[in-house]
Amino acid sequence: MQIPEPTQTTIKAIVEHYEDNQGDAFRAHLGGSLIGRPCDRELWYSFRWCTDTKHSGQLLRLFQTGHLAEERFIADLRSIGIKVFETDPATGKQFRVTACRGHFGGSFDGVGLGFIEAPKTWHLIEMKTHNEKSFKQLVKVGVKEAKPEHYIQMQSYMYLAEPKLTRAFYIAVNKNTDELYGERIRLDP
Repeated sequence: MQIPEPTQTTIKAIVEHYEDNQGDAFRAHLGGSLIGRPCDRELWYSFRWCTDTKHSGQLLRLFQTGHLAEERFIADLRSIGIKVFETDPATGKQFRVTACRGHFGGSFDGVGLGFIEAPKTWHLIEMKTHNEKSFKQLVKVGVKEAKPEHYIQMQSYMYLAEPKLTRAFYIAVNKNTDELYGERIRLDP
């Protein structure tokens, strides 16, 4: 006879902890991470708080995995001589852009100088984690086609940054294999 699974397992408690502590996810602005979505109706509903913004504990942990990877990306970039700022030296906070009287905005991961491909050009840095399937598609066709939301996010951030940035560096990792991908993106106003 099998021992029945207890109703309160350790894993369940961890997941519930994330769910119980996610706070209010409603934003007062339309975020740059959403603007590239293909459905105008989805954007309209999201901006007007018509959609549920509570996430599962598993998804919240997945978001956290992406944030934890950023420290490693920054260390990797610095280890090869790239000067990286993950916070705005003027404010001490994450780089932030806004437009439309604050109704649109977002935060980007950092800026860097010293990329081997263009050592004298400041780049916006966007860091992402991908599963195997998503990563393979990214490598095959590039960020603009594989991840249009990420591409448009970088475009809007470069355009709104002060001073304006003309290049972005997209760095991604395959969570299954730890393979890295990098792509330089030009500003397209």
